[in-house]
Amino acid sequence: MLTPDHRHVTVPNNIIHMRKGNLNLWVLGVLLGSILAYTGWTGFKTQTFLMGKTGEISGKVIEIFPNEQVQSYSRKIKYVYSVGDSYYVDFKKLGTKDAKQEIGNDLKLIYSIRKPEKNKVKSLSSTYDNSFGKKYYTTYENGFVELRLINGIFKYQESAKGGELIHDLIGEYKIINDSIKFENYVFETEHECQNRPELFVYSPNHRQLVDVDTKRIYKRFH
Repeated sequence: MLTPDHRHVTVPNNIIHMRKGNLNLWVLGVLLGSILAYTGWTGFKTQTFLMGKTGEISGKVIEIFPNEQVQSYSRKIKYVYSVGDSYYVDFKKLGTKDAKQEIGNDLKLIYSIRKPEKNKVKSLSSTYDNSFGKKYYTTYENGFVELRLINGIFKYQESAKGGELIHDLIGEYKIINDSIKFENYVFETEHECQNRPELFVYSPNHRQLVDVDTKRIYKRFH
């Protein structure tokens, strides 16, 4: 006679298969988690490796999204960097852990020596807390110009009387005493502009700017 401790218990096959299935799912989950974790740690290095021989360089944020013109649920930046005598522009989608970005912020990049247009953002900064800047405006016989100064980045838009955009320029500026010196970003796809901003001077009350070359007076309206 068998005691209760020695009775043979038969486990249904469906329960055995269920346990094996759960175990397999658990093993698969651990494996996938390990792969994702490894990819997260090595992804940047892998992408950099695929670019071949690389260098490190600094860049500037020149636009943030969403903005007044482009409404989007995803955060993104547009940035520029130079290699040799050439300027390159690219975009980066920001993750949930990336700090809020503003125009004029610096960033560090890894780029391909062989193909400088190929790059990866290595790190971001948070130097500035807004992208409002200052706006200046001037008119002339055949059109008008809007100039924006934002955290060391200028945006120069020249339009005809009917509103057609003639030139859309961008670059960096430095304020030295009462003068503003401009460094234009010149991209290969741009049409040549004869009157790129180079040197402006402030009026005594800083409400106006004067283009030293064209003598045009720009009035601040923002």
